[in-house]
Amino acid sequence: MTGVERREIMELERTGLLPAARRDRANHRFYDFDEARRLVTRFRGNLSRGIAVVNQKGGVGKTTTVFNLAGAFAGRGRRVLAIDLDPQASLSFSFGIEPEAGEPTTEEVLAGGVDARDAVRATHIPGIDLLPASMRLAGVDARIAAVVAPQTLLRRKLEPLRAAYDILLLDCPPNLNLVTVNALVACEEALVPIEAQAYSIKAISDLSKTLAVIQDRTAQRIEMRVLPTKIDARIKICAEILEAVRAWLQDRVLPPVRTDAQLMRAVLRREPVSLSFPASKGARDYGRLADFLLEAQPQPPVRSRG
Repeated sequence: MTGVERREIMELERTGLLPAARRDRANHRFYDFDEARRLVTRFRGNLSRGIAVVNQKGGVGKTTTVFNLAGAFAGRGRRVLAIDLDPQASLSFSFGIEPEAGEPTTEEVLAGGVDARDAVRATHIPGIDLLPASMRLAGVDARIAAVVAPQTLLRRKLEPLRAAYDILLLDCPPNLNLVTVNALVACEEALVPIEAQAYSIKAISDLSKTLAVIQDRTAQRIEMRVLPTKIDARIKICAEILEAVRAWLQDRVLPPVRTDAQLMRAVLRREPVSLSFPASKGARDYGRLADFLLEAQPQPPVRSRG
């Protein structure tokens, strides 16, 4: 069970850290979810889930997705750490957090030796904490390139935090630089927002190649799912491009997020749309996305085109 040896499970039962396993009709031992969480936490340190929201193109809805998906997860009782890895710091701004000089951000965590736990900020949204960014992050690639195994730096930095959260959501910069590679290596899943535009297929193909290289070099399996955003089903070309993406990636294409002005208004209120406009299309779409991801099963690797 969960890769833990039988003798270790029996020792946990003996010491009372786990109740004795129940048995099903076939006499197989089993534990419920909370018991399994305690078991894995004891031997693996966490059961948290890392999701990198990534696309090398800007303006596709990465920050909007992290902001509102964090709100949807928190509304479903999950403890969320949102991590801003974009020098534009739009995610930090969305939560109303703008670090001043001397306050630690993701730049100091990656390049300044700051413990990630010291950079985490509580937001005003229950269940959501933030690891903020600032413009200082813009030149961090060059500063961490000389570090031993630089692509695993963020994963190592986040490890002490993972036991405190159910979900880590990483807002990546709009390129495939070393920071983005770090985000992917630190996560088990990649969520790729795309607009229904012709170059979206090429962007997905390029990213899937990057994921394949990362997986080959690190032996880490990364799930990739695609999230169509800013969708207006009344536009014919929009429907045609979505059909082409679905034909290629099939069930890796998530239910789309529709165009909704309330998503922009929610940022002005510094609240995820599920709190500021709970009856809106955006709130329903991101709520549906959260439900899907919480129930999602692993998928086989994505093959790139070309």
